[in-house]
Amino acid sequence: MIKREPIFLDNAFLIRKGVFSTEEAAKTLGWPKKEIHPVLYRLVKKDRLVRIKRGLFCFVPPGTGSLKKGYPQNWFLIAKALAGDKPYFISHYSAMHLHGMTGESIQTIFISLPDERRLPKDLRIPLRFVTVPEKGFWGLEEKWVTHEEKVWVSDRERTIVDILDRPDLAGGVTAIARGLWLIKKEMDVSKLVDYSERFRSFAVAKRLGFLMENLGLGSSRELERIHENIRSSTSYVFLDPTLKKTGACLDRWHLRLNLEMADIKKNLMT
Repeated sequence: MIKREPIFLDNAFLIRKGVFSTEEAAKTLGWPKKEIHPVLYRLVKKDRLVRIKRGLFCFVPPGTGSLKKGYPQNWFLIAKALAGDKPYFISHYSAMHLHGMTGESIQTIFISLPDERRLPKDLRIPLRFVTVPEKGFWGLEEKWVTHEEKVWVSDRERTIVDILDRPDLAGGVTAIARGLWLIKKEMDVSKLVDYSERFRSFAVAKRLGFLMENLGLGSSRELERIHENIRSSTSYVFLDPTLKKTGACLDRWHLRLNLEMADIKKNLMT
């Protein structure tokens, strides 16, 4: 009797693809579906495959133990597969990782979608859905995550706007400031200011203006553009909404400084 599991695990096409359907596996190997199903079942039980949802699977690379312990390339492909035929993009801290804005290992995949989703109950990876209306699908680009596959991701400047809107999905403002610092040479500041205007959030503009001014990013003209955009807002927002709700008021940017700039700068190069 032919041992089908080693043949399956050695198939170069399926390995390169990473994420595949039952139909793709059957067609590639030339096996009837009734013979594919028990093989898939056994490989899932042995932690060599992950069942993403009905009829869709992902390889667990040798030596990783389990997908949950960290193989972000396949996490990105799983996120893409879960989006199906809906628009999507990798966002927030996950996008920071793809753009070199953090040296930390990735712990959660954030994927933005136009509708609310729940993770399949037996999917054992740290993936989080973020709901974004379809009119919010701009400032995107494709990035390679394997030799064979690309995913949609927010570009650098859109990523910055998104994480300033939701610092809780980026590790807080200290991590955001460090990310800005790491890509300061690649960042298109004029485009970033344009994006902050398009995003239409006073909180984003206030945090962006404060960080750019204190990190020495952008020209005086660009800073003045941001300042002009918040002039009609009289309310104060916290610099970092993930921290304690205290701190002095900074009139120039209408911020409550619950995080000291000295502490931010101290962490820039760590």
